[in-house]
Amino acid sequence: MLEPDGRALLLDALRPPDGYILDSAVATTFTVHLESALSVALAFIPRRLADSADPIALMEAVRSAADRLDVFHQAGMAAAPQSHSSIVAFLEPVLHAVRRPKAGHLFHPKLWALRFVADEGEGVRMRLVVPSRNLTSDRSWDLLLQLDGELTDSADPVNEPVARLLEALPGLSVGEVSQVRRARIGRVADDVRRTRWELPQDMTDISFDVLGFGAVLEDDFFVGTRDVVVISPFLTPAGLATVTAGRPATVISRQATLDALPADTLAGHDVYVLDPLTSELVQAPDAGPPVATGLAGLHAKCYVLSYDRRTWIRVGSANATEAAFGGNAEIIVTLVGPSSKLGAAEMFGDDGPLRSILTTYTPQTPEDDDAELTRLDNVLVDLASGLFTVTVLGGDDAYRARFTGPALAPGEAGIEVSARMITLPGSDQPLRAGEPVDLTFGPMAIDEISAFVVLTATGPDGARARCLVLADLVDAPGGRLDAVIAGQVDTPEKFLRFLALLLGAGDSTFLMGAADAGDASRAVGVRFEAPGLFELLMRALVDHPDRLEDLARLVPKVAGAGVLPPGFAEIWAVVDAARAEGSGKQ
Repeated sequence: MLEPDGRALLLDALRPPDGYILDSAVATTFTVHLESALSVALAFIPRRLADSADPIALMEAVRSAADRLDVFHQAGMAAAPQSHSSIVAFLEPVLHAVRRPKAGHLFHPKLWALRFVADEGEGVRMRLVVPSRNLTSDRSWDLLLQLDGELTDSADPVNEPVARLLEALPGLSVGEVSQVRRARIGRVADDVRRTRWELPQDMTDISFDVLGFGAVLEDDFFVGTRDVVVISPFLTPAGLATVTAGRPATVISRQATLDALPADTLAGHDVYVLDPLTSELVQAPDAGPPVATGLAGLHAKCYVLSYDRRTWIRVGSANATEAAFGGNAEIIVTLVGPSSKLGAAEMFGDDGPLRSILTTYTPQTPEDDDAELTRLDNVLVDLASGLFTVTVLGGDDAYRARFTGPALAPGEAGIEVSARMITLPGSDQPLRAGEPVDLTFGPMAIDEISAFVVLTATGPDGARARCLVLADLVDAPGGRLDAVIAGQVDTPEKFLRFLALLLGAGDSTFLMGAADAGDASRAVGVRFEAPGLFELLMRALVDHPDRLEDLARLVPKVAGAGVLPPGFAEIWAVVDAARAEGSGKQ
């Protein structure tokens, strides 16, 4: 967990154990990037497909995981992507914006609670993943704690803070969370209560603390300790004083954070930053400045506290700041073990595993603060905490969308805010302070209808901040998501790959002459083994008729566009007739 060579990827931490499949996943994060949220679904499909870089595999992974996945994030902190993919439409039911826990503070916990079920027979496995990172593509140094466990017959009080957080999430959401999703999240919370966790090596005890919404740390949480280590990308004088309890400490943070502190804040502490040589720099192809190809920057949060012969390691989302301990929603996991294995000297001494990537802090001229960007972000957080609606008007690929919502609060001098549909670049329209939002976008095609709207705040000096809001989508045409699929499945090769994924034959065993899955852009042969395909379709008719319902909606949309492989229409006619007869649709 604390060794720089022991690297792990979030997707690996989310993958089901051997012999299990994902039943439910509930996540919390401060910020979320849509591209990263899309990629999460790849953790729940076979690795050979997840590693293929095939957009069809990505789409089907997101589509199939959408009804098992819920991600809660701070309102106003969903990042607008650089380019739009229509696949994000399948994330609309997955993402849930959460309001501030109280004025001036933020929803900041990072947590994944996953429930896996045996793919054959009975059996449930639970997993908690507590990363220090958000659901973004950031490449900073982070920490990730993974806990696996089995259900027991009774609740363990140690798990109660996590279970209560999970249960509270639907009620904290800006928008309505469906009853089906509420019930599924409640089941995950109940199972977390009854889980016995397998502790990491050398750990003997574990506890959880969830801050915010009225919960605070005990007064002695950081008291009575020695050999204090603080790893935090953001620090304030009062926050640092809280975690060190006035004792000398080893402090590891960001250069810019340390430079911005008052001169006497670090007196008596041993202070380090990440050695810049830990990231490999390569020359940019456009002769610009070198760029880092490895991990760069610090985002990990960890506090190491020793007393007598025991050491407490506290990891999670909380920075050493007043905001983290005084009102933010945060999660901290405490692991306890022998100091001989886990103490500060063993991990951070000259021969310790982390010392090789650190260098002694040397003060530099402080960077200009980003107060203006913070001001813009706060405007967007407050605005995005309101409930918005997108109402679809018209039809026949000349749809329009009416975007309505709460008024932009007046009083932020010089700040202008605009809105646009995520699918319509350049459609920005200004919001008027003090007036309820009421804008109309369009015309647009059916697959351009979206619940995602981009808000942009521009300051008087030209600084900009953007975020996404997920509106309540009203009167959307029933075939919208089918049109999104049809727009992606636009060649015979893509149709066969989608069909293989849809039928659960991810290795496309009926395909002949197909390209390497890692080269999705290369043209491939359109030959397939008709008997093998027919057998798969008939098996699906018995075992998974819902999958053929999806196919029955797709085939007419692409039939006249040269997308169906030669010979498929004849096979499908037989299967579809059997499907219609079995369901009484004749």
